Formats: sequence, structure tokens, C-alpha cells
Amino acid sequence: MDQFVFWAAMVGVIASISLLLGSAIGIYFRVSSTVIGLMAAFGAGALLSALALELVAPTIYELSSANDAKQRLMAEHHFFLLIIGAVVGGLLFVLLDQLINQKGGYLRKTAYIISKSAVDKEKFFKKAMKDVADVPLFYKLDPEDMSIIIAHLKPRFLHKGDIVYTRGDTPESMYVIRSGSLKIESPDHPDLILAKGDIVGEMSLLNAVNRTADCTSNDETELLVLSAEDFHKLREKIPEFDEELRSMAKARFEENIVHVEKDADARAKWAELAMEAVHHGDTGDLPTRADLQKQYNSHGNAAFAIWLGIMLDAIPESFVLGIAVLTLISASVAASVEPSFFDVLPYTFIAGLFLSNFPEALSSSAQMKKEGMQIWKILSLWGSLVILTAAGAAIGAFVGDGVSHSTLVLVEGLAAGAMLTMICAAMLPEAAHLADNNLVGLATLAGFVSSILFKLLE
Repeated sequence: MDQFVFWAAMVGVIASISLLLGSAIGIYFRVSSTVIGLMAAFGAGALLSALALELVAPTIYELSSANDAKQRLMAEHHFFLLIIGAVVGGLLFVLLDQLINQKGGYLRKTAYIISKSAVDKEKFFKKAMKDVADVPLFYKLDPEDMSIIIAHLKPRFLHKGDIVYTRGDTPESMYVIRSGSLKIESPDHPDLILAKGDIVGEMSLLNAVNRTADCTSNDETELLVLSAEDFHKLREKIPEFDEELRSMAKARFEENIVHVEKDADARAKWAELAMEAVHHGDTGDLPTRADLQKQYNSHGNAAFAIWLGIMLDAIPESFVLGIAVLTLISASVAASVEPSFFDVLPYTFIAGLFLSNFPEALSSSAQMKKEGMQIWKILSLWGSLVILTAAGAAIGAFVGDGVSHSTLVLVEGLAAGAMLTMICAAMLPEAAHLADNNLVGLATLAGFVSSILFKLLE
């Protein structure tokens, strides 16, 4: 038995060594995002094939080949254990994944980072949209046009006395006061205090002249900033925006900043429509380099959380790998054949894990390096996972020898559910983000077929 456990550990090393290979390539070579995406899709297809053939198919075959009522009853028992295990495995993976992600584990996947950034940005958009609903300039625009504009507004926070701009400065931005107030001082008109909802700085941008006043924060203030470049681009892209700006400038000149009051219910409805448009318009929802760094810096223990997240992906795979080795050994013994190491290799499962681990390590390691993690630490993380995978496979083989077939089926169901959930929640979204969807589909198919072909070796 000790020899068989050692064999299972070696199989675990073979299946997971691609983690180190992928990590090294991700660190030392620049691989295009499209290639990474297609590799992730290929790995997902390979893993789908492996879990279908190695974890699900045996129980389904047992059910379909039952010859009598007793066998049928036992096969149905195993079938429902498989289903229950798959559901529990999927739910358990999601629960643990969410717990780890809260500590920064989501940083191991580009798709997870995008999802987190999208949620954060949506919260910002939602609140900002409600704020600008009180601004006549924006309220008069079509909600779908507003969805384009809101994506270009960036927050800026000021303390009392902070300078926004001074007289004679070249105009670089337009500002919307989201909270707090600004003080405008100019020799040409009495000092002004502008509050929430007021717009500042658009006149100089429209007229292409330097600032004619000093603008400072009157208290703790938050601004929504539209850069000069975006200001002029949006004027060209949205004629109504340009028209409203000119109308507002004329009104300010003639009526000394007359505010138009709108019904609160109408403004709320507009904000709701505009938020709906955000989901369909040009929101620029991909995270910038600064967004990614901000996400990483917000978690002091992100490296450990990333390691935990990757380990969560690997645990069910490694444990079942050991059971698969033991199953092949048992089949050889039952056939009165002395098993050898190469006779008990679950080639399809090994291929699926190897091919899926490689792109995962490659993309995650490249992301870790971007976020400033030291190379030795990255390689150590992946190296420790190779060891853990080997240990998990050995444990699977050791424990599997002393448990009932029903228990093994339940464990296989747990692993299948966790693996399938991981593939759909992480690997395929990652691939779809990085590469063309049609190519992703073909790469997934290629991985699925490639893994099946390894059955010829068994």
C-alpha cells in the first residue's frame, strides 16, 4: 500500500508541475493576453473532459448497465450520492471562494479583478448619477448620453483651503461639486460660494482662455472632474452636451447663474433611467493599471489570500487524483495483473489537470508580478502547491483504500461540483475577457478533445 500511495503522490507532481512551468513563463516572458485567454479556454475544456470521464461517467455507466433490481437500486443510490455531492461541492466552493476573495484572494484571477472593479465602479456610478441628477446641464441630456459622460467623471477630494485653480492657469478640467462647496474669487465680480450640483471651470474650456478667477475649497469637498481632453471629445460626440454647455454659459453671462429647479420625482426617474443606460453604454468598465494596484494595496495579506484561493482550486482535484490512481490499481489487482506505475496512470485526468494548471499559473503569476510581488515569493507559492497537490493525491489514495464505494462516489461528486463551478466562475470568464469569444469556444473544444484522446493510452 505504501508503494501505491507513493505512486499517487508522484502522479500529483506530474499533474501539477505545470503550475511551476506556467509560473516561470508568466514571470520571465511577455505572453499576449489573447494567448493566455486561449490557453485558459483550452485548459477549461481539458478539465471539463477529465471530470466528465473520470468523475461522472463511471457512476452513469453503473446506472445504465445494471442487470437486475438489486444492481439498479445500488446504482441509483450511487447516482443520487453523485448528484448531492456535486451540488454540495459547488456550493462549498462558492462559499469558501467568497470568504477568501474578501481577503484579496480574487486577485489571483483577472476575471475576478474585473468583476470586483465593476462592482466598485457601479457603486460609484449609482451614487454619482443620483448627485448629477440635480445638475440642469446633465438632467436635460438623454440618459444614454449621460451614461457615456458619467464614465469620464473622476472623483477628487479636497480639504478646506485646497486650491482647485488660480487666475491665469491654463484650463485643464471642468468640475461638478458633488459635496461641500467652492469659493470663487475674482476682481471682475463679487466673491461666489458654489455648492453641491454647481459646475465650475467650463467657461474657460469653452472659450479657450486662461482662468479669470481663483477657486479654492470652502470646506471638505468632493468634485467630479472632467478633463479638458474628455470635455472636448464629449462635445463632439454628443451635440446635445455641447448645446447645453453653450446655453448654460449664455445663461450665466446674462442671468448671473440662474438655477433651474426640477421636480424631485422626475429627477429620481431620470437617474434610474441613466443607471440602466450605464449597463448598456460605453462605461469603460475594464480596470486600469491604477485600479488593479488599488485593489492589491487594499489587502495587506493579499499574497496569502491568493495562495489560499489557488489551493482551494487544487484541493478537490488532487484528492480525486489519488482516488483515480487507487481505482486503476484495484482494477489491475481484480484482473490478477501485477500493476506497474505506468499501468495505473489516469492519463485523461492528469492531462486535464496539467493543461488547466498551466494557463492558470501563467496568467496569475504575470498578474502577481505586475502588482509588485517578489519573484521568489511567486515561485514559492506555486511550488508549495505542487507539494500540496502531491500530498492531496497521496491522502486520496491512502484514505480511499479504507472507505466504501458509496463514500468514494460522494467524494467524486463533491470534487466534480467544485471543479465545474470553478471552471465556469473563473477559467471561462477569464478566457472570454482576454480573447475573441469564437476562438475561446474553439480552444475549449480543442482542450476537451485533447483530453479525451489520452484515453487511448489507458
